[in-house]
Amino acid sequence: MKRPGSWLRLGLAVLVTAGGAWCAARAQNYLGQIEAPPLPLAPPQGAWGEVIMANAKWLVVQNHSGQQFPVRFDQINQFLVRWPTDPSNLTNASVVEAIGSDVGSNVLRTEHVDVFEGSDRGLVAPTYRSVLPNNRVVTTIDPTFNRMMNAWDIEGQANLYGWAYPISPANLAVGGRLHVVGNVVAVNPALQIGVPGNNFATILPGASSSIQMTQVTLGTWSFLEKGDLVFLTPSGVAPETLVLQQLVLYKKIPRNRFGN
Repeated sequence: MKRPGSWLRLGLAVLVTAGGAWCAARAQNYLGQIEAPPLPLAPPQGAWGEVIMANAKWLVVQNHSGQQFPVRFDQINQFLVRWPTDPSNLTNASVVEAIGSDVGSNVLRTEHVDVFEGSDRGLVAPTYRSVLPNNRVVTTIDPTFNRMMNAWDIEGQANLYGWAYPISPANLAVGGRLHVVGNVVAVNPALQIGVPGNNFATILPGASSSIQMTQVTLGTWSFLEKGDLVFLTPSGVAPETLVLQQLVLYKKIPRNRFGN
C-alpha cells in the first residue's frame, strides 16, 4: 500500500465548522470570525488518514501529525470499503478482479486480487485485456508505441512496429501486464476465473507464495469506526470540506463478521 502522501506533512490546521458536538467544540477557537479559515489545497494523488469521528453527515480524518481534515458525505463521489477475505470464502458466484504480469497462455502473476459479491458485482464488468506499462490499453496502431512485450505478442508487434517505430531490446525483454475480471471457476490448485471469449484466466502468486485478497463493497457511514484507516483521493476544496473523488475505507475484519 502507499504510505501517507507528502501533503499530510504540510502542517496545515483545518477547522470543522459543522456536524456534531465535536465540530462545535473545535469551532470555539474562531468565535467572532465571519468565515472559517480555508482548507489546504488537496493533492490529486491522494493520501492516508485515520478516522477520528464519523456520523451520518460528517467524517473527520487525522494524519500522523495530528492535522484534521473534515469531509462532508455529500461531497464524496465514490465511497468503497476493502474487507480482508480468503479463498475459502469464494464461490462460483464470486467475481474477481486482478492485474499483474502476463506470463502467457492466459496466466498472470500478482500479489493481490479484489473480490466482489452480491450487488457489489455491478462495480466491475467482465474484462480481458493487455495493458501497457503506463496502464494504457494496447491498440493495433499507435504512433506513440512504447510496449513492454511478452513472449506471445513480441513477433507480431515487432513486425508491425519494427520498421516504422524501432523498439529497444530492453523493452522487448520485459513482460507485459494483463487485466482480468470474471466469475470464479476454480480455487484449487490455482485460482481461475471465466473471462470474455468463453475462456478462463489463471491467477498465480507473484514474488510471494500467496495472494492477498480483499472484498470490495460500496460504503456507508455506519461502516466507519474510530481508528479505521482510509485513503482519500481529493478532487477539490470547498469552504468547509474536502471534495473527494474517492474514499476507500480499510477494515481489519471480514465483511461477514461486521455487525452492520
